Amino acid sequence: MDHDLQIPATGDIPYLKLLVKLPEMEDRWISAVEARPGNASVVHHMAITEVGLDEGVSPNDLEGFAMLARRMGASGASPMHPVVPTPRGELFDMLGIYTPGAAVETYSPDSGKLLKGGKNRYINLNIHYAPNGKPATDRSQVAFWFRSTPPKEQWYRVPLACDTVLAGGVELLTDATGIKAEGTRVVIPPIPPGAANYAVTSVTAFTREVTIYQFHPHAHLRAKDFQYVAVYPDGREQTVLGVPKYDFRWQLAYELETPLTLPAGSKLVITAHYDNSANNKFNPAPDKQVFFRDQNSATDEMFSPFVQYAVGQGPDLPVVETAGCLIKNTLTHATAAVPSDQAPNSRAPAKTQGEQTFPLVGPSAFQSQSHTAAVVRGVLVNGRINVTSLKATGPCPN
Repeated sequence: MDHDLQIPATGDIPYLKLLVKLPEMEDRWISAVEARPGNASVVHHMAITEVGLDEGVSPNDLEGFAMLARRMGASGASPMHPVVPTPRGELFDMLGIYTPGAAVETYSPDSGKLLKGGKNRYINLNIHYAPNGKPATDRSQVAFWFRSTPPKEQWYRVPLACDTVLAGGVELLTDATGIKAEGTRVVIPPIPPGAANYAVTSVTAFTREVTIYQFHPHAHLRAKDFQYVAVYPDGREQTVLGVPKYDFRWQLAYELETPLTLPAGSKLVITAHYDNSANNKFNPAPDKQVFFRDQNSATDEMFSPFVQYAVGQGPDLPVVETAGCLIKNTLTHATAAVPSDQAPNSRAPAKTQGEQTFPLVGPSAFQSQSHTAAVVRGVLVNGRINVTSLKATGPCPN
């Protein structure tokens, strides 16, 4: 940061986006990174990205754009864009993260992360501050170490909640109105007062082979556990990370001793539970509902199950939609599979039944009942659909 920031003694401080301009340079490959708080007693966490601004836009203009977008109901609209997007292009690659317990992060000799050269580039320090009762100052930093040659493998880090998200077992629609939760495309309903086991789940399929190197679950005061489950194209399920006692005061990144390779057509199902009851000793207000916002404060909640991975070669498998009759783990009398997005929206399918049959992989996350009509989305692999969305629409036609 290029100046000291004054942190008040009390109050909720929304997520701050602080931009530091980069010099014009060529592309640089990162071999290690450290995000270091200037004052760890008030820095709740930091997320570091590289961003670009549209020509003629300065950091001082961003708040005006954000206010205009909110008035127009365009949540998330911004002239700030990813410089290094994730493989599907919709998210920022997270260069570095600080949470309590974090340390220097290094990459393998054949891998690295990209710091993209060019004009109007900035390091964006997204910082959550948590006042501790005393006025404070902070000037946080991020350090990069660089490779002299390009790596064989580029790593990406994203919060893997950008596709299907379920709250309390109910799929959330990407085109619903309201404030989208940070790192998602959906409006996550608030946690009710006193709710002791509020569940939020994400389902994300990979259309190409990926190799996963790190898991890093992140949330706030009400989160109590996280679980990451891999569902393979053949239906096999494997719990790849369990955090039964999540602690916001000590949030670890879990680096895999043996990297996990998931074949194309696999998916990750990630679930967190939240305790908004008086039994949670860290809960500041069990009598109030808790929101998931795009401009969080420390007393709001987050669902950010970070994953760091590399993408394999080869073409993408198709993501499809079909509608038919669900009988156990098979969709019968189904329409022909058509190209689709992974996540659900409010649009109704053009047809609701046909002559196709599709075995379904991993539909259990959707708590669906047999012998119901349903719209199914997912990755089509070897004639089967690894399900990323399953919306019941009523009884099966006779």
